[in-house]
Amino acid sequence: MKDILKINNIKKTYQTKTGEINALDGISFTANEGEFVSIIGPSGCGKSSLLSIIAGLEEKTSR
Repeated sequence: MKDILKINNIKKTYQTKTGEINALDGISFTANEGEFVSIIGPSGCGKSSLLSIIAGLEEKTSR
């Protein structure tokens, strides 16, 4: 099958007044043509951060 989305080792860190928060740390997956993909998890686990990076609304953290 043809890859339509490939995510490799995505990291996102936010700076706060009290230090750093790791929203994403080493997330990797591939979505193939014809597949249905869901991103699920509890509140605050980084789902929206991942989707914002995929959509190009946010930059991933460079390391």
